[in-house]
Amino acid sequence: MTRNRMTFIFILVMLIGIGLTLLIRHQSINPIVTVKQGEASLLSSSIDEEILRLDGSWRYESGIVSNVDRRSYRTIPFTTPYKESTYEIDLSLPEGTYALLIPASLSSSTILIDGSSVDTTRIGNNRLGEQPSLLLLNDKTREFRLTIQHTSEAGNSLPVEESILVGPLHQIMTAQNAYTGYEFFMLLISLLIAMFYAIVYLFHRNERLYGYGTAFFLLTSFSIMSRDGVWISDSDKLTLGLALLSIIMLIEFARCLERVSFDRFLAILRYPLYGLTALAIVLPGSVYNVFEYFVWIVVLFITFFWVGLNIGWLLEKHKSMNTLELLTFTLAQIIGYIGIMMSTFIVSSNQQLYANTFMIIYFLLMFLLLPIHLSTDKRKKQQVEALASQHEMSFFNAQIKPHFLYNTFGNVIALCYTSPPDAARLLSHLSTYVRFIFENGRTDHDISIRQEVDMIDSYLAIEQTRFRDSFEVVKEIDDSLLDCTIPSLLIQPLVENAVRHGLYRHPGQKRLMISIQEQNGKIDIRVRDTGSGFESKESNESSGIGICNIKRRIQHLQGATFDLTSTLKRGTTVHLRLPKQERTNHINAYDFN
Repeated sequence: MTRNRMTFIFILVMLIGIGLTLLIRHQSINPIVTVKQGEASLLSSSIDEEILRLDGSWRYESGIVSNVDRRSYRTIPFTTPYKESTYEIDLSLPEGTYALLIPASLSSSTILIDGSSVDTTRIGNNRLGEQPSLLLLNDKTREFRLTIQHTSEAGNSLPVEESILVGPLHQIMTAQNAYTGYEFFMLLISLLIAMFYAIVYLFHRNERLYGYGTAFFLLTSFSIMSRDGVWISDSDKLTLGLALLSIIMLIEFARCLERVSFDRFLAILRYPLYGLTALAIVLPGSVYNVFEYFVWIVVLFITFFWVGLNIGWLLEKHKSMNTLELLTFTLAQIIGYIGIMMSTFIVSSNQQLYANTFMIIYFLLMFLLLPIHLSTDKRKKQQVEALASQHEMSFFNAQIKPHFLYNTFGNVIALCYTSPPDAARLLSHLSTYVRFIFENGRTDHDISIRQEVDMIDSYLAIEQTRFRDSFEVVKEIDDSLLDCTIPSLLIQPLVENAVRHGLYRHPGQKRLMISIQEQNGKIDIRVRDTGSGFESKESNESSGIGICNIKRRIQHLQGATFDLTSTLKRGTTVHLRLPKQERTNHINAYDFN
């Protein structure tokens, strides 16, 4: 991605952030504390223009009582658990139509005005056990005593951790609709991004990164649906389970994004998260609230540690590698971390508003990863294609050496006098080998494993004829993988290195082993010889042709690895791991079967 595109993307993110900040400022609730020792006079306040919070020192009594001791006070909101409590304030309002917004944590409490119980109107979906409630105040009532009685059955010892709001009726309804709009907007963005990732996954060779991105945003969408209870029946356990599964998909997404030194740490991290997901489903409701806080503390600790690792890696690699992908992902993690902190631990009347805003920015940053990764992937492929085009002729020359052809033709001529059928067979193998090189020897497309194995068989048949079966060939090939595709001429150079640089220089018993198996969803390829080998300090390039070329050609394959080990006088082993891809029809592919 060019510098101009990077600048455009980050300017766009800044503009989005500024716009959401202004929106937050417009929708946020005035933080003025209005209650002092159980009394709140709003006659000279801005109550007729904006919403105020009834925070401050309320008269408090432990238990359900009709008269509260005026010497006992408690500051609301607070986070200390309780069982049965009574809270009371004397409130004075100017003329107008006002309403109280009772938070969800007090949705089951008893509300009294001047000692008489009043009914509240629940806002939102009636199926939910906890939703904010609206209490419309009488226009003629200017001064009254507001009492809240909370029983142990109503709240299971939950704290009063949200503010009670008072303001003009139309302002409160507008603010509540804004919260609902944020939730719907988050859900819409999450589903749209999941759709984009799914489309790219289907039309971009089924790369795992896009599959995990699709799963992450779908699980996040289901978690939002479950939390709001609009499309999925409300269940705290289901919401937490879906959230944890989405975090696991995010870890898998990150592992596909960059090959970093702490990949093993992320791989191990998945298993405790799976365990916490299972516990979230089976634990009884009596301990669920404590467990939920514990889970989010664990998630925040993991995220904090993970972000630190990412930042350290960025500082180390920013000069030698293109780090835009991980930089964007790390920025998204930081924003998401702040959002989780806001929604879980920070007590504020604007808590959900701030948390939702941070999550929207987080979603947008995760969406930006899609074009960034596509651009990076395209650039890597262009580099590989340019390198292949530049070295194509030298690559052909390295594969078909003149002395190899001269010796093979000499063997054919000799066999014509002694064994014409063997001469014809050898000439057939040579024709297959040479034709494959020129038909499929280009490095800009893939072929099936079956084609590569057929060409290797022809090459080995020629070499065994030339050297009178002086070495043994052992093959272990999973037939189910024969129709999978790999880059052309990827295994044959390894086999040729083993024969020419390993076996021919080694006296005694000589064996060449070729293994192609499936392991953990990938194609596991091993080429091993019992030849002369070399010292581990020597360069891998000394083992023969094609090694450097092969390393460069698999760099653009997601998750591909290359490993070479050798022991002097004992042999060499080359281990390749490639992503499993089903065969596609290429115009230039030539099937020798």
